[in-house]
Amino acid sequence: MPQTTVSSSPAKATPGLLGDAAHNDAVSAIVDLAGGIMPGLGVVRTANGDFAAALPTATFLIAAFLGISVHSHKALINPGNNDNEKYEDEEVMPVLRHGRVWVRVENAFVAGAAAFVRFASGAGGTQLGAIRTDADTATAVAVAGLRLLTSGGAAEFGLLEVTLAG
Repeated sequence: MPQTTVSSSPAKATPGLLGDAAHNDAVSAIVDLAGGIMPGLGVVRTANGDFAAALPTATFLIAAFLGISVHSHKALINPGNNDNEKYEDEEVMPVLRHGRVWVRVENAFVAGAAAFVRFASGAGGTQLGAIRTDADTATAVAVAGLRLLTSGGAAEFGLLEVTLAG
């Protein structure tokens, strides 16, 4: 089907899109979650192997934080709707350990803010692995090595700098 319209104001990013062409370090992880994992979310190691990854839960430990799931040009579940892209259970996905990546931030944010990763539903949101700038009633935890480089409003895209050790 031919394209018949062109947006005059396209979205600035898509979840999990790399922020630039500077040095990036991503590892390959195997999704260890029945519902799959969307790009742009924080993921943790599971007990099923060093690079088996799932979304954080209430038992989430900081030491298990693996990185941020990265967008890739894979088949979409619902073509034309990037919010429905996800990596299925047992599929390989790239996880950013060092670099810059676009994420949807749950609350309003300012450049330089530390990033928290959601591990349980709270007043500010329900998406596990989502990024925000506070603990949201103890349902998100600060992760050293995550910092927002841009400012924006709730549910807007923010450029997240990832500098994880090891």
